[in-house]
Amino acid sequence: MSARKKYYTVWEGKEPGVYSSWDECKEQTQSRPGAKYKSFPTLESAQEAFAAGPPQDYYKTKQVKNILQNPPTDRQDTVLPLPKEVIAKAIAVDAACSKNPGPMEYRGIDLRTGAEIFHFGPIQGTNNIGEFLAIVHCLALLDKTGDTETVVYSDSRNALLWVKKQHCATKLPLTDDTKNVLEIIARATKWLQTHQIKNRLIKWETSKWGEIPADFGRK
Repeated sequence: MSARKKYYTVWEGKEPGVYSSWDECKEQTQSRPGAKYKSFPTLESAQEAFAAGPPQDYYKTKQVKNILQNPPTDRQDTVLPLPKEVIAKAIAVDAACSKNPGPMEYRGIDLRTGAEIFHFGPIQGTNNIGEFLAIVHCLALLDKTGDTETVVYSDSRNALLWVKKQHCATKLPLTDDTKNVLEIIARATKWLQTHQIKNRLIKWETSKWGEIPADFGRK
C-alpha cells in the first residue's frame, strides 16, 4: 500500500511556499536556522495554512534545532527525518563542552517527538564525562519508569565503553571546580554497579546518519 500524499508548507525558509514532495521541502529548509514548515494532507489545506502564516506557538515545545517536525511520507513513527536503520522508539543523548575541561552540559531527545526529555548543566567537566553521564541519566530514567523497550543512542564510543565497564575512566583532577561533577560520576558509577541494564545501547553512526539529534550544534 502506497504512502498517503502530503503537501508541505514552508513559511520561513530558502523560498517560502507550498511544495508537493518531502525532497523539495527539505531543500528549502535544511540548514536554515529559524525555518518554519509543516505537512498537510491536502493541497488546499497547505495553501490555506501558507496564507494564514505559521501558528504563534510554533516554537512552544522544545524541538531539535534545524530538524523537520514532520516525517517523510515513507515513515509514520517519528516526526524527525530519521534514516530507516534508526529505531524511532529511542532516546538520543549527547553532551557539549566549550573547553576541556570547561562548562559541560548534556541532554536527551525523544526520537519519536523531537522533544527534549532531560537536560543537565552546565557544570565543570569534560565532553567524555558528559557523554557518560547522559547515558547513565537516561538509563536511570527508563529504569525508574519500568521502560525496558526504549533504545538509547550515543555517538560516543568511549562513553559506551565506560558504561559497559561500569567505570568512568576520566583523568579529571579533584579541585574545587570539579568536586561536584566527580561526586555525580561516583553516584552514576554506583548506579551502574547496582542495576542491570535492560535497554539496548546503540552507537550512533555519525558518518552514515549525520549528527545525532541530541547534538547541541556547536561544532
